Amino acid sequence: MKRFAISCLILMCLNSIKANDITIDIGDWEPFTSSRVKNANITEKLVIEAFKLVKIKVNFKYYPWKRSLVNVKKGESVATFPWMKSKERDKQFYYSEQPVLKEKTVFFHLKYSGFKWNNYNDLKKYRIGGTIGYLQAEDLQKRGIKVQMVGIEDLNYKKILAGRIDAYPTSYFVGYYQINMLYGKQKASLFTHHPKPVMTSDYYMLFSKKIPNIKGIIEKFNDGLKKLKKSGRYDELIKIKR
Repeated sequence: MKRFAISCLILMCLNSIKANDITIDIGDWEPFTSSRVKNANITEKLVIEAFKLVKIKVNFKYYPWKRSLVNVKKGESVATFPWMKSKERDKQFYYSEQPVLKEKTVFFHLKYSGFKWNNYNDLKKYRIGGTIGYLQAEDLQKRGIKVQMVGIEDLNYKKILAGRIDAYPTSYFVGYYQINMLYGKQKASLFTHHPKPVMTSDYYMLFSKKIPNIKGIIEKFNDGLKKLKKSGRYDELIKIKR
């Protein structure tokens, strides 16, 4: 019994995070987050500055997005961003009060492919790509559309070039940034996007429900993000991508 109590105490200490030094798990989603391209991390800078305003230091760890989400769900890390809200996530995480980002999702495809859509039924004749953990793909699947899922977003662009899928839905800015990052001008020029948005969404910071002192950290982040937006610094940073 005594050993059990000691084990529980150790576990609580591991899960209790220092209020002034936290770790956040993210992945590569240029130009908003990146482990591989310098200055392709706009939302990382936003988050660092928001936490700095409330005297909290942030450390980032990079994983495939699905793993980042699972790590936070288990309480192995404090938070992850940027994510859209969903009913499933409502049960598993706490959200930041305000979004850290608002983005438009569109379909990327090759210019000569003839890809067109006006409603979701139109998509059923196409081979659509998706990334594991991304809500855009999950939403399409719920609408009865078959989606070929991969673990890393980059693979979707490679599959489009190889003719293995017809289109892939992602953020307008992320799509063009990553295509130009991955390919030279000649190959990148083969891509385009369909003008009809799939969705326009708010993206939030997701916090673990398994961390004992997490609500205090959430309150501080909310306060820091409000201060950042009120000061005009948020708009200053987000304009980099326009």
